[in-house]
Amino acid sequence: MASNRFGTSSLHQRDARSSLFENYTGDRRATGSGSMNGIAGGGFRPATPNSRGQYSDAVLSELENQNDAQVEGISAKVKMLKDITVAIGDEIRDSSKLADTMNDSFDNTRVRLRGTMNRMLRMAEKTGVGWRVWLAFFTAVVVLFWYVWLF
Repeated sequence: MASNRFGTSSLHQRDARSSLFENYTGDRRATGSGSMNGIAGGGFRPATPNSRGQYSDAVLSELENQNDAQVEGISAKVKMLKDITVAIGDEIRDSSKLADTMNDSFDNTRVRLRGTMNRMLRMAEKTGVGWRVWLAFFTAVVVLFWYVWLF
């Protein structure tokens, strides 16, 4: 009954480490001669200090090993996040460069179209034919080319 002291709740089972203690009974009495640190069947060492407030060297060593393993895991995750952040930064720089190039290209196109329109308007004024007539003429030519090309 002492092995399941939190009932059937999954709140205390958040990670795999809690499964390490599923067979722990809390009984510290030694029942045999082949026990590990006084606990029968190779159970867990008590992680509580002795009467003078000191921990055993084995417990301290085990805690240090667990700490090192967790630090290595966190370091790997931090490195992965750093790599992702660097990749995002590279993508942002590339996208910004592409957007600037497209902006320059659109600006050049706008200037060329404005110049072409101004030249067409001057030509229309010199010939005495209105710009609407020229626009209709060029529209008819474009429609004719599309019709020939598609059919």
